[in-house]
Amino acid sequence: MRLNYLQVLVLLVILPSAAVLAQSNMAKIVTDNGIPGDCLAPIAITRVDGEKRTVPAKGFSIEPGVHTLNGRAVLDTTHCPLVDRTQRVSTVPDLEVILAAGNTYYIGYDHKSPDTADWKLVVWKVEEDLYNWSW
Repeated sequence: MRLNYLQVLVLLVILPSAAVLAQSNMAKIVTDNGIPGDCLAPIAITRVDGEKRTVPAKGFSIEPGVHTLNGRAVLDTTHCPLVDRTQRVSTVPDLEVILAAGNTYYIGYDHKSPDTADWKLVVWKVEEDLYNWSW
């Protein structure tokens, strides 16, 4: 089957547009960025909405709405040393977050407090999709 130039042009325009539209209907989670100087460690998400999940290490797309996330982090203690090395780090509560379609959420593990009981998952940055507004 041969395609004519018009059919090829339509495919080149419609397919990428459909992919962008599908992405704008999802929220994006970024987990591989942290800010070591601010005691924000990257996190590997292992649980979504209370269920074990395997998601890409750098981040993933998810439906908009309310979600709970949890996982594990590797801490860089260069800038934020542990005060009491005998203090154990236990599991932290799930992060509950309301996600909007088209937005990008940067999630990290906040370990700046000297008390490990205060350590928690946080959304440390949100990039809003300025083209996905509802009027």
